Amino acid sequence: MLHKNRVTFWMVGLSMVVAVAALSSTGRALAGPKCDQFVFAGPDDGTEKKATTKKKSKPKKSADGMPRVRWGQKRNETDAEYDKRYERLLKRIKQDKRGDYSDGTFKKGDEEVRLWTYMGHPFIVRTDIDKEFTADTAMYMEMLHREYGRAYSKLLGGVPADVREKIEVIVFADQKTYHENGGSPGSGGFFMSFGHLVGDRGPHWPARRYRLQQFTDGITDFRKWEKGTLKHEAAHMELQLRLGNTLFPGVNIGVPVDCPRWWNEGHAAVFEYWDFDKTVEENFAEIPNRGRYAPVIRRIVDTPKWKDFNYVWTIDPESWHKDMTSEQGFLNYSQAWSLAAYMMGGGRQGWKDFRAVFDLSKRVGSDRQTTYMGDRMRAWEEKFSSEAKEALEKNWTQWVKENISRDKSVPDEEYYLKLGGYNPDITDELKHYSSEEMDRLRKWLKDEEERRKKSKEIER
Repeated sequence: MLHKNRVTFWMVGLSMVVAVAALSSTGRALAGPKCDQFVFAGPDDGTEKKATTKKKSKPKKSADGMPRVRWGQKRNETDAEYDKRYERLLKRIKQDKRGDYSDGTFKKGDEEVRLWTYMGHPFIVRTDIDKEFTADTAMYMEMLHREYGRAYSKLLGGVPADVREKIEVIVFADQKTYHENGGSPGSGGFFMSFGHLVGDRGPHWPARRYRLQQFTDGITDFRKWEKGTLKHEAAHMELQLRLGNTLFPGVNIGVPVDCPRWWNEGHAAVFEYWDFDKTVEENFAEIPNRGRYAPVIRRIVDTPKWKDFNYVWTIDPESWHKDMTSEQGFLNYSQAWSLAAYMMGGGRQGWKDFRAVFDLSKRVGSDRQTTYMGDRMRAWEEKFSSEAKEALEKNWTQWVKENISRDKSVPDEEYYLKLGGYNPDITDELKHYSSEEMDRLRKWLKDEEERRKKSKEIER
């Protein structure tokens, strides 16, 4: 469960996109080639170090009976080494000064919201919860950036993330505050790569371009916070850090390199269930065995609800967002997930297809982006001829049928399906509960939600 708005929490700050769209003759906010000058040759260089034999003590339980978690503990780092690093980070967290708006203005109704802020690199982490939650988020983001880097090195053959500019990460406690400070209705979080065009920070704020923002829905214990949305939006961030930026034709403004919507959203959906305790190879192998999308895919493949490759390939952002108000929006995410799941979990052939889309995105962006050469869709058609598309579709559907077959299931499959109002007992199609069954379903979901709130399970 990532957010109580089950269908639309993935939508990325649509109001911000609209505000910037006027700058583009294509009507797209996320478009363009490269202007960044420096490359961060950090932990995402593709090298995976084996863990040492240093012993780590068992996590001690806190007063509430839940174990302490050392978020972002490195593979060769002892507990004592981690604790020292955490304490140093914690001391650097300060609450924003009252009335100082150089780092943004935040409101909750008529009240000023003062954030706890960690000025780190590459992440500036800010929350309105407390100092410790901010520290945990910062440690988690550092781990996420490090571990995602290993995955992208496998997928892209070592393309590093460009993090010359700092990245602002903001986590609000409640949805209302999130909405009042830039979050679009229906979304559970967003990643923005054009903050310099929005202009809501002071001229000397170091995180000019990149911003990731979401809310916890009232949860203030980092251990209990479901982090799927954070993982999803961070995947958009990591991909954009590798795609880079460009100068928009005719205007001396850097804008993000665009890429196909289904590919961007699909691969981010895969990362929602990334397990940081496992290696990249283990995570790739486990893709079809995790999450909310596989239960849907196994029920729609070979049924009228399954869209062909051409639909997935050509869907434009306007249609994508329009679909978000209906069941088709969630099905779009599910099929985009399955295609990206093949590319990420399908071995060398899948990685080859992933890299091909990345390379062409760097060259021409999405099918609507105009380049200096003016080739528009021709470059996509040259790279992906009808024969190549047919081969990719065949590989994709074969992978789905072999890895997400109807005789399999994922942990929590029943729960994921019931959240969407689908009957888990029916496997040969995606079928809603009848109106007569809805009262019983609502009671089941209410009881299950209460059980999960009381559980001692750690949300990683």
